[in-house]
This record gives sequence, C-alpha cells and structure tokens, in this order.
Amino acid sequence: MTQTTTTNPFDILPANLFNIFSTQGYICLQRHYIAILLRIYALAEFNRFGLTREVVIAEIVDYLKNAGAETEVAAQMSAEDNGNGGSPSKPGGGQSAQEYASYLLRRLDESGWIEREQHADYTETIILPNYVFTLLEAFRTIEEQKPREFSGQLYTAHQLLTAASDRNDFSPALAITQAFENVRQVVRGLNELNQNIRRYIERATRSQNPSHGNNSTISELLHLQFDDYAETLGPTYHALKTSDHISRYRRDIVNQLQGWQLDNRWLDKATDELATQGNLTPAQASEEITRSMQFIIHQLEGLDPLLEDIDHRHAQYLRTSLRQIRYQLVNADGSFKDRLVNLAKHMNALQEEGETLFPEEAPGLQHHPVNQPDLRSYYTPPQSRKAFIPAEIISPTLRPSELMALRAATLQDVTQALTPDKINRFVLGFFNGHKKLHANELPPDILNDLQWLTTIIAYAHHPEVAYGIDSVEGELVEVGGYRIVPFELEKL
Repeated sequence: MTQTTTTNPFDILPANLFNIFSTQGYICLQRHYIAILLRIYALAEFNRFGLTREVVIAEIVDYLKNAGAETEVAAQMSAEDNGNGGSPSKPGGGQSAQEYASYLLRRLDESGWIEREQHADYTETIILPNYVFTLLEAFRTIEEQKPREFSGQLYTAHQLLTAASDRNDFSPALAITQAFENVRQVVRGLNELNQNIRRYIERATRSQNPSHGNNSTISELLHLQFDDYAETLGPTYHALKTSDHISRYRRDIVNQLQGWQLDNRWLDKATDELATQGNLTPAQASEEITRSMQFIIHQLEGLDPLLEDIDHRHAQYLRTSLRQIRYQLVNADGSFKDRLVNLAKHMNALQEEGETLFPEEAPGLQHHPVNQPDLRSYYTPPQSRKAFIPAEIISPTLRPSELMALRAATLQDVTQALTPDKINRFVLGFFNGHKKLHANELPPDILNDLQWLTTIIAYAHHPEVAYGIDSVEGELVEVGGYRIVPFELEKL
C-alpha cells in the first residue's frame, strides 16, 4: 500500500502572510487591512484582465476617507519611520491619501496578499494569488454571517443519479463525482448545524452563570431567541424538515447505487470514463468510483443518529431559552412578593429622610381612564355590506413621442439582457463536445420556445459568436406549433 503524505498549508503560504493582522506593534491596523482586502477581492472576483494600480489605489483612498482611518495609518507610518531611524512624519498632516494608500498597498505586497505585475509601458496590474481567493472567500462568508443553506443539494444528487440514467448522453463518472460532492456538503452542513445549535445552548446558559458575572437581560435573551437564532439557524433547520428532508431522496439514491454496484457493464463504463477524464489508471479510477459510491451509501444510511441529535438539541435550546426568560421574569430578583417588600422598604427609607415625593427618576403611576358606556360599548350585530365593485380601468392613450420612448427603453433592456456573449455561452453549452448539432438534438424547452430559437438563429450571423447555422436536407422540424426547414448549428 502506498502511503500518501499530506502537505501542510503553511508550507505553501508565504511566511509573513498574517503578519499584517498582528495586534503587536505601534498601531493595530488589522481591521483596516481585512476591509481593504475584501474590497479588492470584490473588484477582482469577476475581473478577467486584472486590476490596474490606479483602480486599487482609488478604492483604498475611498475606504480610508469613509472609515476615517487616515490618522491611524499616518501614526503607523510615523512610528515605523522613528523605529527605523528615519525622519518622523507628522500624523494626520503633510501626506496625501494617495500616499497612505500606496503604503498600505506596499505592505500587502510585502506580506504576500497581492502581487504586482509591471508591463512594458510601466503600468502595474494588481493580481490576487490563488490562495488569497480561497482565504478571502472564507473571510467574506464569516463577515456576512449567512446561514448555511442546503439549496437543494440532496435533490441535485437525486436528479444526477436517478433522473437521467436512461439518456444516451448520461455520464456515469460525472454523475457519481458530482453526487459525491453534493452529499459531502450536505453531511458537512448537518454537522455544522448540530455544533452551532450546541453553541447557542451554551450562550443561553453561560450568560446566567453567576461566576461569569454577566446575567443577560430579558431583551438580550429575546434577541438571541427570535433574531439571532431564528435568522442564523432557523431557515436551515426548517429546510431540513421540509424541502431538504433526507427521507424524500435517500432511498432512491441508495437503491440506484446498490444496483449499479452489481452491474459490471456500468462499472466498466464509469471506470473507463473517469480514467479518461481524470487522467487516472483503470485501477485508480475503479477504486475512486467504488469509494465514492460507498461513501454516499454509508453517509445517507447513517444520518438518522445525527438527525435525531439535531432535533434533540433544537428542542433543548428552545426549552433552555424559554426557561431563562421565565427565570428573568419571575425569579431573577426574587418573586413578585419580594419585589413589593423591597419597594416598601425603599419608600419607608425615603419617608424617614423627610422625602414626601418620589425621586424624579422613579417611574410614574400608570392608570387607565374609565369612560362612560355608549352605543359602541355593547354588542353590535354584524351589518351586511354592499358588493365590491372595482373601479373601471381606463388605459391612457400614448402620444407618438411617448410610444417611441417606451420602445427605445424596451429595446435597450432587451439588448442588455441578450448580449452576444450570453447567447454564445448559452448555445455552446448544447454541443457537449460535438462539432455539429442538428435542430432535433436541441433541448425540448428550446424547441418549444419560439422566441429563444429565433434569437439563436438571428445571432448565428453575428461576428462575436462562435457558432454558425446551415440548412440541411430532411423532414421539417416542429417548433412551437410551426414546421420549419431543418438546420444544423456548427461550432466555429
């Protein structure tokens, strides 16, 4: 058996990557660094050509002005100059926001969070390394505090394994690998949900421990129950019990995989396909297919204890939270009788001091006014109402200029929604590795949608698309109730 060595992530990452987040030093700028990195990440996430230095500097300057961080950056620069024996710079003066932004950008480059690429015309492009994308995506997820949503991952695995197995273009290796990833995410999400519910239970009980000295008020407990917990974990637990319920899809998935495990022809086909796709040997591909199928079956069949534990922890948290709220309402400072006794003692102490009026900060007496009975004070029998008749809708007559303006706005919206790039990517997804595609091979929903089909045909002659169209011999094609001449889409 070959033994695989696991690579330590810190052997790959730069040695001083997290130095800028250290709390040691003159001024702590870690929250500004992470905010700036998240802004740069938002710009670079879908940028194809890299970010110019000017764009990044402008983004940093905008952050420094909005956050009021120029004084802190100036103090850090001055402290570093004094520590290095240089001439000290006066904090908050003598330097521009662009210089502060350049300093921060230089620190990010030195620590390895960004890379600067200089071109022949002396312009610079800011690039984020691959590990930075992964780290900043995790930081952004932590910042947003969004609840984990399964978003139909188990349903996707069910459709991959059961709904398309009878189609000619079905890819068994792709279905197994994608279903494996979806099931892995579901199980990981369930474990995360279970641990987070336990964390909320500890927060509800620890806040009432006298040894911590921070008893929570009723408003804080209610906020924890109905705002924090309900928004963070409530939707996930609700989806788990309704749309993403394990029992809806588990048996079909397990039965399908167990049937495939006994089908040698299917296993050979999946193994050959995975070996070709993943550049693996047949033995490695067979082991990968078997391991993935065993993992899916084992995880789905072993989820019942975890689901029971989640239900138990959820009910335990609700009981604990409501018990703490009830304790605060009744027994936090003694019973209601004890409160009346304490109030009487304080009033007696005020009388002994010669005070005949309550202090100004004391709450005032509350009483409800008593009104004399009138005709509305007694039972009033229900009265019938007239039938609701909606007002007549009159469509206004548009002027020719208004009609032309509406047409121009509609044409602009359609042009922005249906760009050549979108149509090109949409059509190229149909070829599935083939050079030509007959009209009968298009998806049924496209053939039934005459607007989409005419758009695809119209854009076939556009210079910015990578496909063309040719007429072919054969029977007429049924399209949305019409019969048209057959044609082929050809990848250019």
